Amino acid sequence: MIAGIVNMAHDASLALIDDDGNIDFASSSERYCKIKHHTHLSKTLLDKFMDADTKVFYEDIFMDHKEMFWLGGKHLKSKKMSKAFWTQLPDNERPNYGLFRDLSYRSDFFFKAIDTCLDHHRSHAAAAFYTRPWESYADTVIMSLDGASKDTFTSNNIYTYDKDTNTFENHLTSSHSIGQFYSEVTERVGYHNFEEGTVMGLSCYGEPEYYDFLKKLHIDLFSQEVHIKTSVLMLGERNIRNFCDPHFKKLGDFNKVNMAASLQKWAEEKIMHYAKIARQYGSKLCYSGGVAQNILANSKIRDLFDDMWITSDPTDGGNSLGCAAWEYCNQFGGTKINWIDAYLGHDIDREVNPREVVDYILEYKVCGIANGKAEWGPRALGNRSLIGDVRYDIKDTVNAIKKREYFRPFGPLILEEEFNKWFEGHTNGYMQYVCKPKHDLQSIIHVDGTSRVQTVPANSRSIIRPILEEYFERTGVPMLLNTSLNIKGRPMVNDEKDANRFEKKYNVRVF
Repeated sequence: MIAGIVNMAHDASLALIDDDGNIDFASSSERYCKIKHHTHLSKTLLDKFMDADTKVFYEDIFMDHKEMFWLGGKHLKSKKMSKAFWTQLPDNERPNYGLFRDLSYRSDFFFKAIDTCLDHHRSHAAAAFYTRPWESYADTVIMSLDGASKDTFTSNNIYTYDKDTNTFENHLTSSHSIGQFYSEVTERVGYHNFEEGTVMGLSCYGEPEYYDFLKKLHIDLFSQEVHIKTSVLMLGERNIRNFCDPHFKKLGDFNKVNMAASLQKWAEEKIMHYAKIARQYGSKLCYSGGVAQNILANSKIRDLFDDMWITSDPTDGGNSLGCAAWEYCNQFGGTKINWIDAYLGHDIDREVNPREVVDYILEYKVCGIANGKAEWGPRALGNRSLIGDVRYDIKDTVNAIKKREYFRPFGPLILEEEFNKWFEGHTNGYMQYVCKPKHDLQSIIHVDGTSRVQTVPANSRSIIRPILEEYFERTGVPMLLNTSLNIKGRPMVNDEKDANRFEKKYNVRVF
């Protein structure tokens, strides 16, 4: 068994691939720790990691891991910081390792367990490339756009694959980070890091009146390389913030909705720029990195390529799968692993009667689904979902349950074979594009007139397929409203205990 991990950075995760190239398991630590974007492997994932035959890490830690994680290990040996590795975890996820009281010992233990590593950006590339749905790697280009890696803001990368060396040949590296700049402006709009998707949804309500301001600010920021005057990432982020402060102060009070619209327009333009460069190297695109979650931009660059693939988790959390896949192909040959679908996490093995679910939906409009293996990635895909009757405008009802803003869009789950009758545009099974509806079901249409659609194929392993079939048979509508089974800012329901707790606390039936 090969284990790939992301640890000691946001969105800690684990992926396991067996000797036949099958993904045995993949999940993020936040599902177990109950801390959104958690930085350390939970005990459950750590135990799985330690049992693996080969262990691969997502950064080149053998060169400078002390600088990367412990900043030399001097001032972090305080009693407070020495507990940080484990004590953030709930009691049931906290390992009882007596020797792990000393931080330096714990770090050595962890790093000595690792067999090899793959750098951050190539981990992104590997996650997309080795899971692609087409066989040949000829005419395939890989694009990775994210915020930054451990010590650099060289976050825009374009690769092709060299089979002779099983390496990714780099054709472009740029430090003009799209992701980091988007995050910086997200904070100015009033949201936190990792809430860029919220700003993307908000952008559809505004006008891009600050586009020129942001465009110039980004050029000025990265032309001066303010961000890379230090090798420590968090200090580079501080430099960016300090550089932007006087410019926003000079701008004065601004319309935050229009700033969001301006940011989105700027981002789409920059992403299109790199996509056009990538197109020179291949007609089929494997795309990864946190920026790949910008579905408005995805929909625009899709037309440049004959085919395009984004995994269900293009974020840093997905890098664990990239590491494991890269090592598998190193050991066993080939250029692919066996990707089936995104249902790879914790399994809730309980009977669900589709007719009973639809009966409840028709009466109460909304219910939860927590059944089968949890989805790999940040989006609910039917196994950990809140679903609703699309014939009614229930957006306010669902937003009230989730305690989130009114302007957040909802997408539908739809039977794959019915898509063309109800929508037009590009789509896939992971809700990564926007589509134009051919109907007026307002609960799943955003203010910009688009829908975030997830298609569910006939061979889907998810319980949502027979539920959709039952609902279609009884209503003539082949889709249901879908959003994640969680409260804003908290991880999705993972196990049966979580599901029961959610049902009781929020008065929502969970099947």
